Amino acid sequence: MKMKKWTGLFGLLLALSMLLAACGNGDSSPSSAPADSTESPASESATLSAPTDFTFDPTTGEYSFNATDERMGYYFIRFYRTENGKEVGEYIASSPRINGGTTGPVSGTLDLSEVSWGSFHVNLSSFAPSGSGYTAPGPLNIAVQYGVGQTLERPEMLAMYSGNQVEFVVDWWTLCDYNFLQYMPNMKFTFYSDPECTAEVFSDTVDLAPLVNTLKQNPPGMIYIWGYSQVEGAGLHLYLPEGYDPNAEPGGMFGGPPKPVYFMNDIYTYTMDPGTYYVTCQALSKDEYTLNSKPSTVLEITLTDGEPTTEFEQAKTELWVDYQQMDMPGANPGQQPDRIDNPMDQGVSGQVIR
Repeated sequence: MKMKKWTGLFGLLLALSMLLAACGNGDSSPSSAPADSTESPASESATLSAPTDFTFDPTTGEYSFNATDERMGYYFIRFYRTENGKEVGEYIASSPRINGGTTGPVSGTLDLSEVSWGSFHVNLSSFAPSGSGYTAPGPLNIAVQYGVGQTLERPEMLAMYSGNQVEFVVDWWTLCDYNFLQYMPNMKFTFYSDPECTAEVFSDTVDLAPLVNTLKQNPPGMIYIWGYSQVEGAGLHLYLPEGYDPNAEPGGMFGGPPKPVYFMNDIYTYTMDPGTYYVTCQALSKDEYTLNSKPSTVLEITLTDGEPTTEFEQAKTELWVDYQQMDMPGANPGQQPDRIDNPMDQGVSGQVIR
């Protein structure tokens, strides 16, 4: 009887321990983190919410947006050039860092001084705090166009001709204004048989954009060089700039008269039948919203049936200006204020297209 008593008691204790174990082995995942936990609640999204109501004024550079997530680290608003609707290259203008950490309206003004003509995306990019584990949303973008209804600067050029050949050089100051203040257009050279330029004999259109790949700076940021050589034989015609004196003392890095050069890259050569021609050049727009330039003033040249020699004649359009001389010849944008349809005089003309 005694053994039966202890056996029954043991069974009761065993049953009670099994019941307590079953209660303790329920769902071990809490529905919310403890109050003192450093982990984010399971319901909190790892992707931060995007800002809303992004606006941009293409004329003033004023922007605004509504920050919707106080966990966001910071924002930037940046300009990217687009080709066929796709962003190309690095950003060309940027806001300062815009701090996050709050919600509500944000506004400011973007510096447009580095923005030339053409098509761009204005991107509002969001960034998560470093090491937070959060994921930032993708950028918001606004497509804008500049140079709307405005006219490309009238080009200036030099013609050097000998025998049956003529070489055209686009003025370096013109190129600088195009590249840094407008954009590199197409250039049309046209030959006429009459001084009124009504009877076209021949024309050719070239794209100036490839010249950007040859552009050099010396010293960096101070002077822009569009391609030249001073080595004999590098080109057919050695150009002697106005005021050149072979007996003058060198002017050093920051002075002295321009030195003779053989133009490279920016030189367009044509062989024609004998005769007197009246020639112009004109910048042609690559966009429907920007206007072609006015044709240059007319140059009169006479070609013969002979082969070209190192002896040549030259003609220049009305506002041609020789390159400046530092330690190398070059030019800079915006420094010839008398240019026709000077972009510096036209101001900012932009439009949002979406």
